[in-house]
Amino acid sequence: MPFLPPLTPPTELYLGIQLPNPISILVNYLPVSQTPIETLRNLVYSCDINTLAIDEFMTWSSLLQPGSPFRPYFELLVERGSIPAVYLEGVRQASNFVTVAQGLSVMTTVALSNPFACFATGLFLTCTGNHLDFLPISEKFWEMTSTLEAGHAVAEMVMYHISQLHTENARRWERS
Repeated sequence: MPFLPPLTPPTELYLGIQLPNPISILVNYLPVSQTPIETLRNLVYSCDINTLAIDEFMTWSSLLQPGSPFRPYFELLVERGSIPAVYLEGVRQASNFVTVAQGLSVMTTVALSNPFACFATGLFLTCTGNHLDFLPISEKFWEMTSTLEAGHAVAEMVMYHISQLHTENARRWERS
């Protein structure tokens, strides 16, 4: 069964910041699109990048497209080195014929540590005729995904991201 995201993307993303409090855990939620970029930059650079959730970007890839009110925040995550964010930016660039090489280069930086990036890198290497470079990536992908079902789930999500981030005209299989 193909991956189907919830029907409507959120109208706002919130960055949860844990406030120091000796008695209990307090969390302040900042609206990303309304918070000044320098405030976001300070917050993103002051915490462990792995603690910042980017589930919304993985589910609704359109939120990271240029022109989105959330793009500046996403760029901070890429700049800071968030592996899922780097993967998504690589897919966005590789899905455009003009920037496919740049996108592959971006994805390659995280391909060995993320199954989505690994699969996408292998897919784009194959599509661009780099069959020899594909072999070690393929081997690593099967090390990361222990079962065929897990590999299939990763592949489905990558294909969903490509379909959402593709910026050119209709793909050949969509033309009548």
